[in-house]
Amino acid sequence: MRRVLAGCVLVGVVAGCGAAEEPPAAAAPASTPATTAPTSAAPTSAAPTSAAPTSAAEASATPSASPTPSPSPSPTKKRKATSRVRDCFDGDCLLRVSRPVTIRLNAKKFYYRQFHILDVGKSSITYLVEYPHGGGAQATLGKGGTSSFGFRKRPTVEVSLVSVKKGRALVSITAGKPG
Repeated sequence: MRRVLAGCVLVGVVAGCGAAEEPPAAAAPASTPATTAPTSAAPTSAAPTSAAPTSAAEASATPSASPTPSPSPSPTKKRKATSRVRDCFDGDCLLRVSRPVTIRLNAKKFYYRQFHILDVGKSSITYLVEYPHGGGAQATLGKGGTSSFGFRKRPTVEVSLVSVKKGRALVSITAGKPG
């Protein structure tokens, strides 16, 4: 009789642990639509480890892992728009353009000496990067579009079309991470 009672208590404890584990896993998907992607990644990765704790130490360590804050984006400095292409030499400018222009770059930093905005359309821009040893690449960006170019371990040059109004484009040029 004692064995049967001990077995029932053990089954009750195990079943109780399983029942306590399931609501947090079910609660995670419910909160997913209300959170951003980086925040929802933390509960998803914590759910598999908390599903089957093998000891009391693991069970108590799991809750402390899920409240870890997600990394927040670093604040960007406010840049003033300019129409002087020479302000973009260092790969950091907010350029207003209304016609084709050549934007010179610091070749020691980026490898590329320049790139050309070939066309400013009603809703897009087209630019060309010529490779120093021949060839090149061309991209067309619509509003909000971004592309980049770079060489080996040097910083990339990121080009984004912020807006186009009345034949004037606002183009963001920034230095990215080395590729």
